[in-house]
Amino acid sequence: MSSEKKVLSKNRIKLTITVPADEMTQYFGKKYDELAASVTLPGFRPGRGPRVMTIEAIGQQRLVQGALELALGEHYEASLREHGVYPVTPPAVSISKYPSYDRDTAKDELVFEVEFDILPQAKIGPWRKIRVKKIESKALEVTNDEVEKVVEYLRRQAAELKEITRETRQGDWLQVSYTGKVDNVIKEALTNKGMPLVLGETRLIPGFSEALVGMKKGQQKEIELALPKDLPDKSLAGQKARFEVTLDDHKEVILPALDNKFFERFGRKSAGELKKSIRASLEAEKRERERRAQEGQISEQIVKMTRVEIPDSLVEQEKKRLKAALEKDLESRGATLEKYFESLKVTQDKAERDLAEQARRNIILGVGLGQIAKAEGVKLSAQEGTRAVFDKIIDSCAR
Repeated sequence: MSSEKKVLSKNRIKLTITVPADEMTQYFGKKYDELAASVTLPGFRPGRGPRVMTIEAIGQQRLVQGALELALGEHYEASLREHGVYPVTPPAVSISKYPSYDRDTAKDELVFEVEFDILPQAKIGPWRKIRVKKIESKALEVTNDEVEKVVEYLRRQAAELKEITRETRQGDWLQVSYTGKVDNVIKEALTNKGMPLVLGETRLIPGFSEALVGMKKGQQKEIELALPKDLPDKSLAGQKARFEVTLDDHKEVILPALDNKFFERFGRKSAGELKKSIRASLEAEKRERERRAQEGQISEQIVKMTRVEIPDSLVEQEKKRLKAALEKDLESRGATLEKYFESLKVTQDKAERDLAEQARRNIILGVGLGQIAKAEGVKLSAQEGTRAVFDKIIDSCAR
């Protein structure tokens, strides 16, 4: 194999790769052996038929295509290693000379070109001078009130629902169906069927929960409310709405006692053990939150001090990834990208520009972290690698 590198621009490379005919014959034979094993001809064991008949059964074109794919893949990777270049976008492949095949061999060489974008040499500023705010011990303190709130949450998670016939009151579990109208027109965003809630705990439109107090199962009621001015749907924000509500179901919430049976649910023997475990968990959460804040401060500084020209194709690739992830997240919450942009009061064009800018920042940060990792001998093969780079920077700030 031989290959030549041509620099098309700062960010784009072209490799011209030649694979000799004798090597193509080997690829042809390798593909033949792979496919022949599954060919059964009358009077012969699988894979043991005459070569000519086996090739006819497989199909000459299928063999040729398979040999080409093997050659392209292996020699492309070998050429990257030879020239020390690393693509950041999928390669554009074109074949300028095809080998001709007879029944057994390739008679000509294969010549193909691959073009792809690369990242040019990046320059990073004095990263050892990065400064980050230290985590204050006060930020990690956990109050007794915070622990008690978690205990109460766990009790509610383990609560039982008891059938009752009395009127509703705060703390009860309800299931309601309602239809919301504005100017006598039904609004889908204000309509729901069979929605579960706990009176006084589930966040609703101000005044809605209070209006449900005193109802009985099966009862219907009309509620008129002013919608909040900060609603994401600006066409409804601040409007007056009328709700037709039906109480489908109503149960009393019976909280479990704080006894040994309750503690054992969480692998603990006493209230003291459970609260100690909760406190440790809350402290860990706060420490991780503070740590993420530190990484955010560091990231901002790395982006500012890293100089690298990013190929537009790579920005577009990262932008598509960000957009797809956002769409998936919104879909899981029953929302759409269009509604999300609308709630932020941004146009589609502005949203696309913002995504592109975020994509560019992500790439620059990745390049900067890579430069620091190289200097410190840290492998960036996984998320732990990135964290190790942040650890190095935080440790240097602490010295």
